Amino acid sequence: MEITVVGAGPAGLLTSHYLNKAGYNVEIIEEHKSVGKPVSCSGLIGRDFFEHFKEFDFKDSIKNRIDGAKIFCGNESFELNRKSVSFVVDRSLFDQSLSRELEVSFGERFQSFDRNKEMISIKTNMRRFNTDLLIGSDGPSSRIRTQEFDYKLRYYKGYQVRIKADLNLDNFVQVYLEKPFFTWIIPEGDGIYRMGTVSDNPKESIRKFIFEKSIKGEVIEVQAGVIPVGRGDVYKDRIFLLGDAACQVKPLSGGGVYYGALASEFLAKSIISGNYIDYPLMCKKLLGKEISRGLFMRKIYENLNENELQNIFDFLRSKKQILDESGSFDQHAKTIFSLIKDPKVIKFAPILLNAYIRSL
Repeated sequence: MEITVVGAGPAGLLTSHYLNKAGYNVEIIEEHKSVGKPVSCSGLIGRDFFEHFKEFDFKDSIKNRIDGAKIFCGNESFELNRKSVSFVVDRSLFDQSLSRELEVSFGERFQSFDRNKEMISIKTNMRRFNTDLLIGSDGPSSRIRTQEFDYKLRYYKGYQVRIKADLNLDNFVQVYLEKPFFTWIIPEGDGIYRMGTVSDNPKESIRKFIFEKSIKGEVIEVQAGVIPVGRGDVYKDRIFLLGDAACQVKPLSGGGVYYGALASEFLAKSIISGNYIDYPLMCKKLLGKEISRGLFMRKIYENLNENELQNIFDFLRSKKQILDESGSFDQHAKTIFSLIKDPKVIKFAPILLNAYIRSL
């Protein structure tokens, strides 16, 4: 069986490894000239990923360990402490770790496909060829998704700079709540910090943030990208979507490495078993609830006014101990819904309801 994977990001590479190991003939095409570039990710990956995918060696890509976060809302803040909750990685080296022993056709851009009962015909900028199965792991602006699938999604613009500065943040991330997402400072190590944000004009937003915080330093690198937040089908008649192409991202933070990696396991298992429909079923069962709840909470978050946001921040700060003990880096909705058990949360019902109504 011939299987074509479009896109050599983490999810596509993981699926290719699993299928290669099972004896399938997998062809990977990648529009860029190398794996892992350009970088369009903060490079902060939760501990759960590394514990789950132990068979892969990411040691060379890890730059720093993160032991918690300082959360800001206006002039107020509180700290969350969780040792080794996440790791800062060099995304180029991280992706390249997953490409070992795999052959990738670089500089080959997917253009379109045609399908009949026997095969799928693929057209790229370099050639035409046939395949039995097509996996679209071609990123936020997936051409495969555009051609075949109907998605309800929204794109968010992200922008990050790597700065050499004297901030002394050690192993703590700083997060500033600013709609529609937040602004961050991530200590990479060796005096280098990653500062980024998501907004309609993120380049200007991060320039303003650095100016207001009086941060002095040398910009080493600029990184930018878009985050696809939404949902839709992930499988139609021998065509699969995976990773950012399938909006397998955390709606509240935009991180997609872990969700896309989990989905790659589901996809490989369904192909190996021959039960392709198992892939969307597993995605819905194991990722669907978290994504659906995250989308719901994103609507509310984006429509909170400043006073409402401050009230919720104060409540979260009062639950610092619970968040320290049970907060999850990758399961945001599960963490937030665990706080709803507190009887005091009832006073926020009107705030949440009004914010949701404003989103309609």
